[in-house]
Amino acid sequence: MKPLLIVLLLVSLTGFFQAEAQIHKKRADSVLVKITLDNSANKNAPVDSVLVILDRFDLTGAGVIKDVIYPINNQIELRNVPEGKFYITVICLGIYQDNFSEISYVYEKRKNNNEFSFRLRPAEPFDPNDIKIPKEKVDFQKLSIFRKWWRG
Repeated sequence: MKPLLIVLLLVSLTGFFQAEAQIHKKRADSVLVKITLDNSANKNAPVDSVLVILDRFDLTGAGVIKDVIYPINNQIELRNVPEGKFYITVICLGIYQDNFSEISYVYEKRKNNNEFSFRLRPAEPFDPNDIKIPKEKVDFQKLSIFRKWWRG
């Protein structure tokens, strides 16, 4: 009878210690963040490069991630991002000059798996013939140099 009680006691104690270990389990110190640039307005043309800035919301980290990244298939993967609330800023460099800003939480068990999507605006083609520079009329009486001579 005693060996049976000892086995039951040991089994219950191991179950108790496993439950305690689950309660005190550490969360992940870094997560994966995916940013998708939806360029469907421009026939899904690839984006050249992007400046990504992640700043902590509580101002304890000045630019946790601040880097120029070259997206692959208009997707960016940021590894080793610490958990927390961030100002997420994405600035497109090159032909598509859009910028996006969002305040969001980044943590391990997030519903959308830390995936963010930003839609780019249609790019306007550059044509040097469409530029019109208006003629400027200079009124010399309003220049400070000539005020003394005109009053004189």
